[in-house]
Amino acid sequence: MRLLPRYPGVLALAFILAFTMWYARALERRERVSERQLEASLTFVNAPTDMVITSETPRALLVRVRGTLRRLMALESSQTGVILDLRGIDEGEHELVVESRDVVVPTGVEVIAVIPSQVPIRLEKLIRRRVPIRPRLSGEPPEPWRITSVRADPAQATVVGPREQVEALQAVATDPIGLDAAMGPVEVVVGVRSPHPLTRIETPLTVRVTVDMEEPEAAPAGERRR
Repeated sequence: MRLLPRYPGVLALAFILAFTMWYARALERRERVSERQLEASLTFVNAPTDMVITSETPRALLVRVRGTLRRLMALESSQTGVILDLRGIDEGEHELVVESRDVVVPTGVEVIAVIPSQVPIRLEKLIRRRVPIRPRLSGEPPEPWRITSVRADPAQATVVGPREQVEALQAVATDPIGLDAAMGPVEVVVGVRSPHPLTRIETPLTVRVTVDMEEPEAAPAGERRR
């Protein structure tokens, strides 16, 4: 009958590893339990594809955590985060409750509080609307030239954005068109710009702007004397 193990070296290594893990855990249990407060970045997930957040939201929340002193001293803000799920949320104003389960922390660290415990949020539907394009002129043509007409081709743009912003939009402007040295009609292709960060121009991204000018005819010498 064989009493000795076939691979005594492997058995000894397993015993050493098991003892090391037990000893490390025993030391950890003997460490002082401490608390710490740090910032955790805020992330929204599963936002409805036909809506957008239009309210100001905090970039980070304060999180109070508990654990051994060694773990908390090594803990960095990049290892934590607050994730709020927007699945199934409707358009309008909401107060999202932040719970401990919404906070991501490393193993061995316990979340005991989140400040603030609620996050206000407003969601708006994304809508699409056509609005006029207004060419933006910069400067004045030299005397005696004067502007007779300004037109954009096409004359309207399709805008996509939050309901309130898009419904209140009267027009969108182009990039500025300089006229300080213009001595005659001007025709340029310029970009169309949105006035709001959450509103985008869907089409067209550029338009052809024509600025018509005329030079008044000089009056005859006899008329000038009268």
